[in-house]
Amino acid sequence: MFGTVEEAMKETGADVSVVFVPPRFAKDAVIEAIDAAIGLAVVITEGIPVHDSAYFWHTPPPRATRPGSSAELPRIISPGKSNAGIIPADIAGPGRIGLVSKSGT
Repeated sequence: MFGTVEEAMKETGADVSVVFVPPRFAKDAVIEAIDAAIGLAVVITEGIPVHDSAYFWHTPPPRATRPGSSAELPRIISPGKSNAGIIPADIAGPGRIGLVSKSGT
């Protein structure tokens, strides 16, 4: 367990952050990931206020590249390569197709 996204990135080489927080904390969590220059933020949280989502979408990153981010995106999987979010790793196998799923609620 790590205290910050930046600490986790330094110690593990992580380039993806999965945000599992209540809606009122989501903006700060995503901003922390952006400030740490994460490559991708997968935001599981549903019900984030529109103003908060707009704020973090328009927050400039500290580097020239914009991290990918999507609110209410419960899963991204590339079987045999990566799995970020709330999806069992054993439901898919290696192949040519990856999955990005949007929340149904």
